[in-house]
Amino acid sequence: MKRYLFVIFVSFCILVTGVIWFAENQHSQVVESRKRVATERLGKLRAALEGQINSSLVTARALQAEIKLSPDISPERYRLLMQELIDGDVPVRHVALAPNLIIEFVYPLAPNKAALGFDYRTSPAQFESVQEAIQKKQIVIDGPVNLIQGGWALIARAPVFINDNKLWGMIAVVIDIGDLIASSGLDSVDDYLFALKKENGNGDHLFDFGDASLWQQDYVAIEVAVSTGKWILALAPKNAVWAHRGSIYWIIIVAGLLLSFLMTAFMYNLVTAQSRLRSALVTIDHQAHFDSITDLPNRRAFVDYLDQLTQKGREQHFAILFIDLDHFKEVNDNLGHDAGDELLVSVSDRLRNQLRGSDFIARIGGDEFVVVINRFTSHQIINDLASQINRQLSEPFNLRQNQIQTTCSIGIALYPDDGIKASELLKNADLAMYAAKTAGRRTHYFFNDELREQTERQNAIHKRMREGLKRHEFYLVYQPIIDFSTGKISKCEALLRWQDEDGNMISPAEFIPVAERTGLIHELGQFVLEQACVDWAVVHKSGYPIEVSINRSERELNDMESAKRWLSCISQHGIPNTSITFEITESLLMSNKQRQLQILHYLRSQGVQLAIDDFGTGYSSINYLQRYPVDYIKIDRSFLSQAPQNKVQVALLDALLQVARALDINVIAEGVETRQQWELLQRQRCDFAQGYFISEPLPLNELLKFLKDWQF
Repeated sequence: MKRYLFVIFVSFCILVTGVIWFAENQHSQVVESRKRVATERLGKLRAALEGQINSSLVTARALQAEIKLSPDISPERYRLLMQELIDGDVPVRHVALAPNLIIEFVYPLAPNKAALGFDYRTSPAQFESVQEAIQKKQIVIDGPVNLIQGGWALIARAPVFINDNKLWGMIAVVIDIGDLIASSGLDSVDDYLFALKKENGNGDHLFDFGDASLWQQDYVAIEVAVSTGKWILALAPKNAVWAHRGSIYWIIIVAGLLLSFLMTAFMYNLVTAQSRLRSALVTIDHQAHFDSITDLPNRRAFVDYLDQLTQKGREQHFAILFIDLDHFKEVNDNLGHDAGDELLVSVSDRLRNQLRGSDFIARIGGDEFVVVINRFTSHQIINDLASQINRQLSEPFNLRQNQIQTTCSIGIALYPDDGIKASELLKNADLAMYAAKTAGRRTHYFFNDELREQTERQNAIHKRMREGLKRHEFYLVYQPIIDFSTGKISKCEALLRWQDEDGNMISPAEFIPVAERTGLIHELGQFVLEQACVDWAVVHKSGYPIEVSINRSERELNDMESAKRWLSCISQHGIPNTSITFEITESLLMSNKQRQLQILHYLRSQGVQLAIDDFGTGYSSINYLQRYPVDYIKIDRSFLSQAPQNKVQVALLDALLQVARALDINVIAEGVETRQQWELLQRQRCDFAQGYFISEPLPLNELLKFLKDWQF
């Protein structure tokens, strides 16, 4: 980002420099344009100046011609000739004739009488230019000189030769600088300062006329062709500035700077947006491939990695360790989810420390991790590593001033022995992990042929279940439940049965877990509900207003829309919601899932009754009974199996009944198989009873007959 900001800063500087250059360039063009105008004006002034000088020299040349013809020129002839040659447009101040280099004639005479009789040979300053003219035999212009009469003037000296180049004398034409300037138009340049100067070969000023301060300014100049030396005519603006940086200049500067700022801001926003986009894409990609809690690769990254490994061919050997923490939910329930997250981070750190750089670790679920061990040489290495991981994860964790001890169950699948596809390997490692849990947890289990056969058997059962649903092989039976307070059959539990096309009965203990694992439990559950509603209508019309208990799986209680569909189904069959009881396992309460809790409260608010099935077989807690909307608890048959002979069971039963009465919860005793158990429950004032002593589960037609014949 810093590099981009530096580039933006440099770009901004370049833009600002460009704006200033453009504005200055525009200003320079205006200045140059005005200088060109002034230079053109100078050219015209120079032409006028040179023209006036040349017109003044015409007088000298005319006199040269006249004297060559008439060397003995008379004063009158001279006067008349001068009147004719010197008119008002010529800047000639006076003209003198010096035969033998002594001035004898001067015109006009009155202001210049003092010059008569002047011998040039007596004035070294003037005689030098006289000699130069004689030597060159051409007109030589001297000056400008400061005249005795006042003012500055040029003196054109023209030698006159007669009779075979015999020197007659000298003609001097005095040209007034002021008149020369005026007649050339220089005094009319009101919008400029002007100056005229003469320099020698060393650059020294021999003469300045006009505004001497001009030479300190930015001026334009032109050389004037004068034989006496280098003359320079210059113009400069009166305010010393050719062109002010006016409104246009500042408009360009302000607009340019604003545009530069906007472009820089746009570039900054663009670069920032691109940087944020890149950062967001990196974050999104990281979030898509890494777990937010442990920063380990997630399931997606693991599957991609596994796909890459399996595509390398069967010569690549690796092992997958599927690790599941035991009793992780208890940590969440007792210490909170933040503590659970800390435990996951600590577990991931310990796993990292156990692995080599070439191995791969990912978190693919709530408390599930997978490890890929590459390039192992024997199964014993994997076995030892799994044992070592289990030992490490069994060491206590310090979480929030609490020492937490957990264990893990590890399932192991090997490539290519246990599968050649990534999905197959992961599934087999998962199956091996469940086998480790079944074996008592805190252990590891290799996927083997027995598990493979079990998997194939479960797959076959799953396929047969789907086909059985289509062929209507499933049906319901009902086990009556007696109300001790009335002696009547007030309820019955709907139980699912399956008889395949060959007439074989498949135990629920065999097909229900498969349905749970594969998700087919949803279709089975919907079938049970709809069939129970149909059968209830038959029972109700037969005059027996009993209630129906229907088992609901934990997996079925994950979707509020499913709960609403159940209520809709009940309503469509005209059944009061209060006539339906949904039985759930206490493990659902232990999971403490807010979504499932909301669904239970919703069902209870609609009148549906709730019962906890097989109460006492799990981690039973009175705390849960207070927090959840429970109407019944069904005591597991294990509490009655040795009663009334077993006094401990009797005491436990009594305690459960007292707690239930204190919480205003009805108790249904399951597994009542003997009269002694029946009588014990009556003495203990149990609310309801269910079991083979009363009746085995019955098909609908037999249930109707049983209800008709029932006597307490």
